[in-house]
Amino acid sequence: MKKQLLFIFLFVFTSVFCQTKEFSSNNWRTGGGIGLNLGLGDEQYFGFNISPFLGYAFTPYMEAGITAGYQHSKWKNVKQNLFSGGPYVHFYPVETLFLRVHYEYFTGNSKVSFPSISSSHFSEDALWLGAGYRTTGTVQFYSGILYNVLYKENSRLFLNGFLPFAGIGFSL
Repeated sequence: MKKQLLFIFLFVFTSVFCQTKEFSSNNWRTGGGIGLNLGLGDEQYFGFNISPFLGYAFTPYMEAGITAGYQHSKWKNVKQNLFSGGPYVHFYPVETLFLRVHYEYFTGNSKVSFPSISSSHFSEDALWLGAGYRTTGTVQFYSGILYNVLYKENSRLFLNGFLPFAGIGFSL
């Protein structure tokens, strides 16, 4: 039910802004983040992630778009692949500060190869609410913090409900 309400809200809100402003090529935003994690010694950890986004600034005060993500992790006898995606909306009370609402669906699998081989599949929803800062210009650096209001203890994916983020965006 929460998913349906969020999608209805985003659809109606976006539809209203689409009718009040013509599309312009310089209102498109794209960017994302990329990461590499290595652990040496007994841990022998390797992690890689990529998280692109595509958005559109409907007004100087609102941007909406979609995100996607992939993460691969390997340590000791465990391999894990995680995929994510979902819509987001940024509200800009001032040019460099934003409030963010971001629904994200995660799905993935893990394979453990000791003492015997076993695989598992998992999925989880997140509804992130938070705030951040961005620079202005064609190339923008952004960072902030989000909280997952759907977070539950013993989550398979999240140690806690908070998620700091940072990345680079480009105005097209």
